[in-house]
Amino acid sequence: MGLTEKRVRDAKASEKTRFEWDDHVRGLGLRITHGGAKSFVLNYRVGGAERRLTIGRAKEMSLAEARRRAIEVKEAACRGRDLLAETRQREAEPTVSNALDRFLTEYVPRRRQLGLMAESTARKYSLQIERHLRPALGKKRVRDVVQADVERMLRSAPEDTRKRGNKNPKGEPIPPIQANRVRALTMKFFRKCEDWGLREQGTNPARGVEKAREEARDRTLSAEELAALGQALANLEANPGGVLAIRLAALTGLRIGEIRSMRWDDVDMQSGALVLPKTKTGRRKHTLPTAALLLLSKAPRIGECVVPGRDPNTPLDDRAIRRVFEKACDVAGISGATVHDLRRTVMTQAAALGVSAHLLRDMVGHKTTAMADRYIRNAGEPLTELRERMGAGMAAMMGGAEPAAVAEIGKGRRRG
Repeated sequence: MGLTEKRVRDAKASEKTRFEWDDHVRGLGLRITHGGAKSFVLNYRVGGAERRLTIGRAKEMSLAEARRRAIEVKEAACRGRDLLAETRQREAEPTVSNALDRFLTEYVPRRRQLGLMAESTARKYSLQIERHLRPALGKKRVRDVVQADVERMLRSAPEDTRKRGNKNPKGEPIPPIQANRVRALTMKFFRKCEDWGLREQGTNPARGVEKAREEARDRTLSAEELAALGQALANLEANPGGVLAIRLAALTGLRIGEIRSMRWDDVDMQSGALVLPKTKTGRRKHTLPTAALLLLSKAPRIGECVVPGRDPNTPLDDRAIRRVFEKACDVAGISGATVHDLRRTVMTQAAALGVSAHLLRDMVGHKTTAMADRYIRNAGEPLTELRERMGAGMAAMMGGAEPAAVAEIGKGRRRG
């Protein structure tokens, strides 16, 4: 008597695993384990070798579906294809989660060692991987990921990121800027998978995914907000290193990462020169305004770092700086501002003075062409004067320095 839907449904477990065979498709059977699990299996031959392939669990497919699948497998075997071997080979292929582990433990450290990746970039990669790539794609085989999978990942946050307190719960669209950063990382990750031979070259599933349209952020702080921020920082009982970093950001327009990386050996208090060994544009020499030098002259030197963390020879974590800024903004009644808005405020104030675009880029160290690099080297006096005027102006608006003291420390400084 062959298999029927009723026999499959009513089959009971026994002390040992047993099989019931079908009369319609030779070699097709129902396997019932001693625990009661039921699966369709198929015995067949390929090149004289016997094979037993598990077609699927009985609760997930009908007998008719199992028969169709069994016939397909036997027809493939007649053509010389061994689907069992292919299945085993496929199951042995690495998952996206396996490849992500390799990316984080092999590729990222190597780039860091070569000086081609900043610590902050490595940290962002790890965060994006754990929040987006691993939850959405981790269980898939590297070869199986398609463009639709990437697009689905970028549309909403995975469920388990919400469990970790992610501000973007499942179902809500990922902000455009964040989505584009995740897309770029996904592109880079699958490009490495191709290099490692885990996917065929030219099959990157992120290549055809369109970038989200980003709305340019134009938030700047007004003179009133700067004054309130300066007062809040003066009265804030918080990490003094964080307060120093925020004030330096406001006075110089430097990126917060550049301020974190400042070391006392890189600062020449006499000439006002600051050497930034590692920035987005490479090694750069930056002149500091007198107001910033006055601030530094009053800062305690307890280690190598200008803005030290718990270890005086290690920079303060940027998250700690942002927490100080958020607390100061709360006290000052400032809403919708970020630390980076201080840099944008400096640029906007400078633009209001009528300076050229090249001089503005040079002042804040934007990434530019080789021609612009020549402007950086040749700017000399105008660039130093611009930084001096901006530093003094920002200090006055924040109430962080007395004009007389600024003028005193600025006497005799070399220009250019």
